Amino acid sequence: MARFLVFLSLALLISSYVLGAAPVDPVSLCIEAALKLDPCLLYIMKGGDGPSPTDACCTGVDILSKLAKSRVDRIVLCYCFKKIFWTLDNEDIHSRVAGLPNKCGISYTMPPTDKTYNCNKISMFSDDEGVVLI
Repeated sequence: MARFLVFLSLALLISSYVLGAAPVDPVSLCIEAALKLDPCLLYIMKGGDGPSPTDACCTGVDILSKLAKSRVDRIVLCYCFKKIFWTLDNEDIHSRVAGLPNKCGISYTMPPTDKTYNCNKISMFSDDEGVVLI
């Protein structure tokens, strides 16, 4: 599954360059983000029917929250996550991904995974609902 995420991350990065939302090293950022969420895949796919997020998953979410240092980083992660999670055909995935920080006790707003969301709308300090990003 990790190889699958890496492949999708690379495809997304190429499209992020076309969209003009590329940080200094978007390939590394997207791949690192995908790898940090790899321990969360069982929870993301199974949700309430499966286990709670593991310690490794929560550690990955915590590290991920520190990767998004700039607006451009947040935009790249948004495109990355949209591409990764929309290829996994499951409607509940979006709410599980968004809820990971809360489940792990981490103050962070995950990038949107909704395919209709315009990632370029992400601001430096808040999301569209006025929630401060940390």
